[in-house]
Amino acid sequence: MRGTRFTFCKSAVIPVAAILFLLSAAPPVAAQGSNLRFTLFGAGSFLKADRTFPAEGQTYQTNFAAGGRAGIRATLDITRHFSVEGDYSYGTNNFRFSNLNQVPPLVRGFGTTMQQIDGDVLYFFSGPRARMRPFGTVGFGILRVSPSNAAKAEASTQGFIAGPATLSSGNKFDFNYGFGVEQRLASYFGVRIDLHDYVLSVPRLGAPPGPGAPGAGFFPVTGLAHDLEISAGIVIYTKP
Repeated sequence: MRGTRFTFCKSAVIPVAAILFLLSAAPPVAAQGSNLRFTLFGAGSFLKADRTFPAEGQTYQTNFAAGGRAGIRATLDITRHFSVEGDYSYGTNNFRFSNLNQVPPLVRGFGTTMQQIDGDVLYFFSGPRARMRPFGTVGFGILRVSPSNAAKAEASTQGFIAGPATLSSGNKFDFNYGFGVEQRLASYFGVRIDLHDYVLSVPRLGAPPGPGAPGAGFFPVTGLAHDLEISAGIVIYTKP
């Protein structure tokens, strides 16, 4: 467990440092009129990573269930139209697979949590004093995919794809792009709606990509996945 947490922290140094910098800089930046604000948001996540493949003479189908997330963003204007942003979110997208050779196919689920840290650049189509500010955004980040303890136990004792497997947490680098709108409602409060597409490689939950020991499970998937996220949040401004 210690080694797993250390790996995540080491990989996330740059985006975490950016968020902490924005947080620590809040009082002086606000005093300079740079429009620093924080957004508390909830989101729906639709991780499109469906795969169908043969393994050990059987045909399997896998996917990730739609899930919910909660998080925080820190946004800072650096010019009239450009801003930088750091965000963190936590939620679930449970993993599911079925053996299509069984009649009817039996779907099995494995609890899976997602932690995401991203750094983005935003372009606002209106200036910082406008009440409504539509924007486009692009950025990079890290998604940490973690099977639950119950999922790990089930995969090792009751079997996974093509046999028992040892599942583990892992990091996936992502590229994201999207758009949204921020609406100021009062001096210190507003609302924001976002739509993002996070592009990453398909999570394998730590299972090996190919067969190892006889009878051991594996997960032979490749390619990209798209995590479509729709979020809405409350914006807290540090300066009216």
